[in-house]
Amino acid sequence: MSHAITALVLNGSHDGEAAGRWDLVPVALGGGLTLFHVTHYYTAYWQERLGVTGHFEFRSSAGLVFTTENVVRVVAADLVGRPDPTFALVATEYFAGVGDQAAAVCEHGGSIRQVATINDALRVLGVVAAAGLDEFDTVGLAAHRSTPDYLDRYEDLCDELGV
Repeated sequence: MSHAITALVLNGSHDGEAAGRWDLVPVALGGGLTLFHVTHYYTAYWQERLGVTGHFEFRSSAGLVFTTENVVRVVAADLVGRPDPTFALVATEYFAGVGDQAAAVCEHGGSIRQVATINDALRVLGVVAAAGLDEFDTVGLAAHRSTPDYLDRYEDLCDELGV
């Protein structure tokens, strides 16, 4: 079975109207976390549309596409209703247990920095692993195996913008 997602993860409440403005569907995870599926095309589209510039530094493994557009900070701030959001970005690309993962975190509006694993990112968000589980399984990330089809339209939107 495959597991291939890219997502913005927040701890605590989010503004439902803001999620609608950003065309994001909140997915409740354990531990009070909320996952918002995103793609590289999604963030590239919004970055261009809003005129946000720059990318944060990220060294990706071969084959894994990770969103590095600075617009994620704008999106996260709007979702939490504060200019200093704490959030994680996570990505997986696994098939039959073989593959890769990546993660980055932003704490209190600071710089977005790469962390070694998704579990490290979840710990920054306050997740404590349940007995016999890691943080990934504790919050139920294994149940969210693929990016929703509605985000596919951002590839065409990027083409329309020339991005």
